[in-house]
Order: sequence, then C-alpha cells, then structure tokens
Amino acid sequence: MTAPVAPRPARTPLRSMLLGGLVPTLPLVVLAPLLTWAAAGEWAAVSALLGVVVSLAVFVLGVLGIKGVLAGPTASTMAGAFLVFVLQLAVLAVVIWSLGQTTWLEVVPLVIAFVVTGLVFQAGLVVGYLRARAPLDVTLPGEAR
Repeated sequence: MTAPVAPRPARTPLRSMLLGGLVPTLPLVVLAPLLTWAAAGEWAAVSALLGVVVSLAVFVLGVLGIKGVLAGPTASTMAGAFLVFVLQLAVLAVVIWSLGQTTWLEVVPLVIAFVVTGLVFQAGLVVGYLRARAPLDVTLPGEAR
C-alpha cells in the first residue's frame, strides 16, 4: 500500500511572488562575493555578501508587509503600501549608515551588490505575480461566442 500524497499548497500570488523574487536572487549570494573577491579582495567580498543579504532581508520583509496591508481595509491600501516603502527606505538608510561607520566595510561593493540584488528581486516579483494570475473567460449578456 502506498502512502497518501500530501496535497500541493495553493499557488497564491504572494507565494508565487516570493518564489519569483527569491529564486533568481539566491545565486547572487554566491556570485556577488566571488566576483567581488576576484576583483577587489576579501573584505570587498564580505561587503558584497552583506549587501546581498541585507537587500534580500529588506525586500522579503517588504513583501510580507504588503501582505499585511492588503489584509486590512481597502481604503488604506495605497497609504499602507507607501508606509511600507518608507519603512524599507528608513531601515536601509540606518543599516547602510551604521555599516558605513565600521572600518572594515567597503561601501562601493556593498551598494552595488545591494542595488543588483534589489533589481533582480523586483523583476522576479513581477514575473511571479504575472505567473500567479488566472485567466478569466467571461461571456457578457448579449455577447455571441
């Protein structure tokens, strides 16, 4: 007798967006430090790795914050999304400023890795969202097929 197969989790837009954002950015966790190490040395590679990790953390938390905003009242959706965006920027500013106060950090590799990771993550979010959409086939009254 075979064991029952667990049902596959529902493909929600949030899940699809997170996977769409994370899958293409995970190779950057390895590639960015390796390329930076080859170009500028080990502390630059550590800085690039930190840039990738901080970027991923902030953007994943932003998507989860948007999930909370969308669960709230519809009238406050745009204001809530703007608040999430402002909080993301504030967290990033504080993190980058405090990291910049250290003596070992190289800011240029950190920022480049951060920006590249953010762009790849955002592109993946869009692709994930587009894949999660369900086509609608509607026939309106009085419309011939």
